[in-house]
Amino acid sequence: MGKDKKYGWLPYDYIDPDPLGYNLIKEKMKKRKDGIEQKNEEQAPLDGGEYDYSLHYFRGDPDKRIDFVLVYKEIIEDTESSGENTPIQKTGRELDAKKKRRIFEENLERKGIAVERETYDKNDGSDIKRIVYVKLHGSDKCLFEYAEHLQMKKLLKIDPMRIFRDEYKEETSWFDWKVFSSLHSGERFYKDEIWDEMKNHKISARFEQKKADRFVNFDQPGFFTTSERSYILSYILQETPFQEETKNGQKGDIGIEYLLNDDIYISWFPLHDGPYQIPSIEDKEEDEKVFLNDRQVLSMFWADWGRWFKYQPLNRVRIYFGDTVAMYFAWLGFYTKLLIFPAIVGTLVFAYDVYSVFNNEVIDSVCKESAPVSQVHEQLCPDCDEDCSKTEMEHYCMIFTIANAFNNGGSVFFAVFISFWSAFFLEFWKRYQITLAFLWSKADFKENQEPARPEYAVTCEEDDVRYNPITLRWEPYREQSILKTMTAITVVIITVVVVIITLISIIIYKIAVYTMFQKVSGGNLKPYAQSIASVSGSILQLVAITVLSQVYAWLAEKITLWENYRTETEYQNNLTVKRFIFEFFNYYGSCFYIAFFKGNFAGYPGNYTRLFGIRLDTCGPGGCLGELAENLAIIFLGKQILNNIQELLIPVIKTWWSRKKYNKYQGGRDDKEAIAISMTTPWESDNDLAVQENLFPEYLEMVIQYGFATMFVVAFPVAPLFALLNNIVEIRLDAKKYTELFKRPIPVNCMSIGIWYTILDYMASIAIITNAFVIAFTSDFISQVLWKFDRNDSLAGYVAGHLSVFPEGDCKYWDYRDEHGKPDTYWWKLKAVQFIFVVVFEHFVFSVVRMIDLLIPDIPEKLEALIHLEDSFAREMMKEVIEIDLEKLEEMRNRVAIKKRQRLKYT
Repeated sequence: MGKDKKYGWLPYDYIDPDPLGYNLIKEKMKKRKDGIEQKNEEQAPLDGGEYDYSLHYFRGDPDKRIDFVLVYKEIIEDTESSGENTPIQKTGRELDAKKKRRIFEENLERKGIAVERETYDKNDGSDIKRIVYVKLHGSDKCLFEYAEHLQMKKLLKIDPMRIFRDEYKEETSWFDWKVFSSLHSGERFYKDEIWDEMKNHKISARFEQKKADRFVNFDQPGFFTTSERSYILSYILQETPFQEETKNGQKGDIGIEYLLNDDIYISWFPLHDGPYQIPSIEDKEEDEKVFLNDRQVLSMFWADWGRWFKYQPLNRVRIYFGDTVAMYFAWLGFYTKLLIFPAIVGTLVFAYDVYSVFNNEVIDSVCKESAPVSQVHEQLCPDCDEDCSKTEMEHYCMIFTIANAFNNGGSVFFAVFISFWSAFFLEFWKRYQITLAFLWSKADFKENQEPARPEYAVTCEEDDVRYNPITLRWEPYREQSILKTMTAITVVIITVVVVIITLISIIIYKIAVYTMFQKVSGGNLKPYAQSIASVSGSILQLVAITVLSQVYAWLAEKITLWENYRTETEYQNNLTVKRFIFEFFNYYGSCFYIAFFKGNFAGYPGNYTRLFGIRLDTCGPGGCLGELAENLAIIFLGKQILNNIQELLIPVIKTWWSRKKYNKYQGGRDDKEAIAISMTTPWESDNDLAVQENLFPEYLEMVIQYGFATMFVVAFPVAPLFALLNNIVEIRLDAKKYTELFKRPIPVNCMSIGIWYTILDYMASIAIITNAFVIAFTSDFISQVLWKFDRNDSLAGYVAGHLSVFPEGDCKYWDYRDEHGKPDTYWWKLKAVQFIFVVVFEHFVFSVVRMIDLLIPDIPEKLEALIHLEDSFAREMMKEVIEIDLEKLEEMRNRVAIKKRQRLKYT
């Protein structure tokens, strides 16, 4: 606590043009005689000492902050005889790249973006390779123009809503109990600041240039935050042409994305606010404070492992990284907090399952000779076709114990509990999500207000437009191609078939391994054959999942880009759906196979079902629940461990490789000192960091985890516990990645988690059906209940009663058949009871879930009133007569219609 007092920072909602004392920087910059030489003399390393924040501005110009950086390489000829380095373009491709860069940067300057370059050279044999950093700064005029075009919302000077916020003075989160509050006492970020902001929320409206004087600090340099400036410049970069004559419909003549794909530029990113390392306070006076930049504040109070039980500073995360990153961490924190309840209940259920193992007469009859009705030495039919002997029942003791541990009422209770928990989780997240959207001025953000992607707009013809009645503007629009949509669907189906083929291959592998271990070592490994085949197959499945995921990620992105959706939201939603369908089958395919298909179509002795001449495998006595538990544990836990290692190591390796690759570049001097100095510039240090293009991998990891924690929870009740432990680490690990290891992401507007909520909703419904079928058909719970019902609440003779006789082999097998292989009466009775259970279970659970959905409003009542009030006040304060020339509008519509008819005629 005492150490924290030595540091100071501004609140997350500051509107201050001089947040870190940049006025002192201005005085320092004025004293510089030569910007480059002075920079090299005064620049301090990033790992200690006083950091030179003037490097975040153009040389000698403290009014131009660096908003964005572009990076490219070129080759210059080493002419030692003349003592000069003259650029030489060795190929036509390099000449074309230089021309496109020149046109692109000239067009940026025409839009009001200032450009400044830093060059660094590297000796490489006979040539010198040059890396160039293009620093960009958006002028006020440019930012104002595009802020209006992008419909950004800013705070208004007048705040009439203050009289309506008194009701929120005592408002707290549903989940902000004393047990949580006590953990946060004594800290600056001791509570959820979201509820504090609700009490102090100010009205905002869409920015308009001609009404700029109505907004707070409109004439100050800090009017736009650094993330807002980055958002505006990223849009400009994506819509700026790099051809001398842009022709509509000519693909590839506009936008930074195409230049990056062609390696004309190698990187683009907004600068971090400074280093993340916390400056030393050892040599400071007792009452002297050291100011921290936002990145250092987040590193100290958010990405620190020691603060795993603290609330996240979501507002500061949003201000620094943008809406999408903040919304992801808000959802992850909310999900993690609510996982506490199923984790506790699941652990208690698992403890009861373990306890029941030691007092289970069904397990005793298989594992103990002293049991009243012992089946230890019962001879079971061979598990393979050739060179296999009969097996005694005791060899299946371990897998039988695992399977029967979950055959109790606790599993049914937990399945119902997890279904209700999922409903409450989704409903309360909707309420929290709309609260965040309101506080972040995104509650009325709609897709039809979102501007078209530049990649989409450039492919539209002159007549491919429509009038948007909400924005009152003409915008590019064309119908989505049915051919492209059908092609994308076909690709998704083919990839799912590939997953199924992979799953079949692993099934065949398991059969082969099982058969082999039945025969080797004189049959000594026979008791472990089933477990060895199952475990090794699950590990192989995990490897296949990882490889196929990487391949399909690349393919899905290419297909979605080819489809060319109008808005960024449409693009991201369609990409997400494609990838998730594949990942769903990829991760859960083996679980569904083991739970519902394995053993059900294998046949019986004398009449086995074969696939490509190979006999289908079975689960053995006790059913497939034990193998399902093993498979879930390996894939679920293995996936979490691999993901965490991958998330931590890959950015570190990429950063190390980038620094190793660029460590010989130097800026204007040939000595080692110059090389060391050049590596401390913010644009170079940020360029070395890894790139996280979007949040899809993070969401996918958590949603897949959500599926494992809900869909097959009957077979693995401690899944929510491991999910909770993983997420506690995941929050701080992701925070550290974004704060220290990744380039600063390009901000994107959002009001929700998007299509992921729909996916979670569908998965919750699938989980209800899945758990019902697992309890009824995969486990022996219904079978044991029916046996006890028919025999005065006793399981005596249960195992013996479930062994069918194969007369020709003088052995028995686990099934309900007569001597001729036909299902007996008990089999039909059992199936009827199982189906009745499924229908009753899912109808009951779905009815209660639907009732929860109806009883809990999506928007809190008080918040809904505030949203309407803010909208009304904003409209009134920005009120101006909107004049629409109806004749001009009709004329434009007729002209567009004529051009469309002409185009159809000629095509």
